Amino acid sequence: MKNDNEFESSGVMYKATAFAIFVILVVLIVLISVSYRKDNVPSTDDQTSTAQKDTISDTQNIDPSDTTASDTTASDTTSGETTAPVTDTPVTSSPDTTSPDTATTPVSGDTIEVPSTNTPQTTLDYLSLYPDTVLAETADAGQAYIDKIVFLGDSTTYGLRAYKMLAGGKDTTQVWTPKTGTLTLSQASFATIVYPETDEELTIADAVAKKKPEYLVITLGVNGVSFMKEDYFKSEYKKIIDSVQTASPDTKIICQSIFPVAKTYARLESINNELIDAANKWICEIAAECGVKYLDTNSALRDADGWLPEDYHNGDGMHLQTNSFTIELNNIRTHAWPGEADAASESTN
Repeated sequence: MKNDNEFESSGVMYKATAFAIFVILVVLIVLISVSYRKDNVPSTDDQTSTAQKDTISDTQNIDPSDTTASDTTASDTTSGETTAPVTDTPVTSSPDTTSPDTATTPVSGDTIEVPSTNTPQTTLDYLSLYPDTVLAETADAGQAYIDKIVFLGDSTTYGLRAYKMLAGGKDTTQVWTPKTGTLTLSQASFATIVYPETDEELTIADAVAKKKPEYLVITLGVNGVSFMKEDYFKSEYKKIIDSVQTASPDTKIICQSIFPVAKTYARLESINNELIDAANKWICEIAAECGVKYLDTNSALRDADGWLPEDYHNGDGMHLQTNSFTIELNNIRTHAWPGEADAASESTN
């Protein structure tokens, strides 16, 4: 039989056990509550990820420019000089932001300055041999002079349309290129261009016969420098000039130099400034032989080391963007066909 002390001791133990169980239950409840709250609060990483997804979604909903392109590819040298590399339509990643339906002309209607140049001595030497062929510096012939010109060329010319540099913006009738946006010199004599007024595909000769432009600026040859030797290059270029002169004898032809490429251009092994400089000399010689004009714009677009500056191209090292197209057009305005600058001056007086 238990005495009073044993009963008292047992009671204390029961109370202690009950208290311990109570404490354990309270702790469990607290832990469960904390755990539940943690599970329902998003982590910083989750919030960041969500924000990034929202940003990506917004970016994808932005309407990009309607012109895309790949790089210029080198020619296939295994098949002689019949395979041409193709410079695709330029990437216009940062065109002006006005509506494509709105005609914009970044070149000011006011008098502009002659673009500064970095002309190498070798270029100066051969230019000096053709004073009647090379367009010399003139007073500003004005925007009216630019408006008289049709620009025939490859993807370096197509950008004039893509960046809305001429009257009519992206609907300009002043740019002649094939539907693809590019034109290789070796194929130019039989290739077709999109005739803007009707969207027909016509040969250059047929387009010239139909339009009879007052001025035609030809910018061709950058694709050809990688695989065309001098005689081949000259003969193909001359075919174009001859076809234009036959189709429209009164059209004034300006052979514009090939533009330089940037130091970051990916295919310098096949298209580089040394080859371009040589080809520009050939173009000048062809212009003299055919009795047309030559315009050195290359010197206005190159830095002191001969490269196209990095802020002058659209990211691929070759194709121009708005600021450099403005330099091109300003160079045309300040190296005008004889008499045009005087006419512009008289019209403003």
